[in-house]
Amino acid sequence: MTKKKTGNTTNKEGKKTTQTRKKQSTTTRSRESQSRNTRTSTQNRNTKSGNTKTRTAKRSSGRKKLKKKKGLHRKKTSLRTRRLIALVCTILILIVVGFIGKKTVSFVSSIWPNIESVKNSLTGGKIDKTNVDTSDQYDINDEKQPTLEAKHNIFIDVGCGGNETGYVTKDNVKEKDLDLEIAKLVAKQLSKYDDVNVILSRQEDVYMSADERKSLAENQNAELFVSIHMAGENTGKADGVETIYYKGSQNGSYDFASLMQTSIMAFIKAENRGTSAYEMSVLKDNSMPSIYIQCGFLSNSAEKKKLTDKEYQQELAKGIAQGILSYIDAKK
Repeated sequence: MTKKKTGNTTNKEGKKTTQTRKKQSTTTRSRESQSRNTRTSTQNRNTKSGNTKTRTAKRSSGRKKLKKKKGLHRKKTSLRTRRLIALVCTILILIVVGFIGKKTVSFVSSIWPNIESVKNSLTGGKIDKTNVDTSDQYDINDEKQPTLEAKHNIFIDVGCGGNETGYVTKDNVKEKDLDLEIAKLVAKQLSKYDDVNVILSRQEDVYMSADERKSLAENQNAELFVSIHMAGENTGKADGVETIYYKGSQNGSYDFASLMQTSIMAFIKAENRGTSAYEMSVLKDNSMPSIYIQCGFLSNSAEKKKLTDKEYQQELAKGIAQGILSYIDAKK
């Protein structure tokens, strides 16, 4: 009986031991499995983390490249803009300089002959070879020699001459040429009368000083002194005819100037500027009545057109000639 209990006891203990080992083995395998799962999970997390970092790095790198590209684009755009602005500014400057330069050249070329005229009138000048249109004009060679009937010597002073061009227009119409044309037409009108002898201060384009003109008139025993000129000024608006006498003269110049102004205005249609008194060297100390006729303003485009018109010149010359004849008749 005793042995059987022992055997059962042994078997029971053996079973317990076996079960315990199985439990331990199962527990060990479970732990190993958990450990492997843990390592696998850790590796997966690491892998995911690495992939995330890689994607993040790629995105970051892409953004940097994009920023760099955008930066280059902005730089290129900015450079092109600056170049375009510089080009436009250069073109504008050239246009402005060209415009100012053109105006300056035009202005200088317009006033230079007038400056030269003033200079030469003060210092003297040489002969200007510019040709003057003498077609259908009075020729001094046709002038009658003084006779018993030709007792009125009239001195016609032709303004300017030589390098003293007087006023010059932009299209190169010169005062000195028109002065000569009008003077010859006046002489032609007066030559129709037997009792009138005409003396011209110049027949060619030569310079004469004021003293030379006055001396010639005195030497020819001139009864009247008539100086023919054109006028000019800066605004281009002034126009009309004006007769000038020497200020304070006591030789009848005022009466002669008044009569001349009235006569001229009766023949032509122009602004009547009346008579004026000035201290002009060509009129100073003359023994005979002396006047200075400004026939019109070449600086005024409308009046310049009239002064260069042949018919207008003829009427102007008739008015001057009639003024001379009226004064002669008034003094008889």
